[in-house]
Amino acid sequence: MPERRKYPRIPLISIARLTPQGMETVRSVLVRDISTHGVGIYSEEPYEKGELVVIHLALAAGQEETITESIAGEVAWVAPLPDGTHYSVGIRFDKMEIEKPRLYEHIKQLEGMGGGQY
Repeated sequence: MPERRKYPRIPLISIARLTPQGMETVRSVLVRDISTHGVGIYSEEPYEKGELVVIHLALAAGQEETITESIAGEVAWVAPLPDGTHYSVGIRFDKMEIEKPRLYEHIKQLEGMGGGQY
């Protein structure tokens, strides 16, 4: 299957929190990759394509520094995993470079290093 992404994804293993926009429900999700324009996660929840969400990230940015940001996004796609109880979800970001410049610069730096595992 040909790659459809416009922006490179950085492989990443991290726990994040996800909240549907306008709701107070917070769910833990597993982040598998990230870019300046989106994030891939694994979730127990079957989010809907087009659903607006806020993802709360905490990314290591050095030995003693952590970047903690919450960023709004839109569910771009959802695919059930073979286990039948989890989902692979793609979330699209807009304007990260304006709204979350510190996170944007950190991800651009990781891209220049060829990715990063946490």
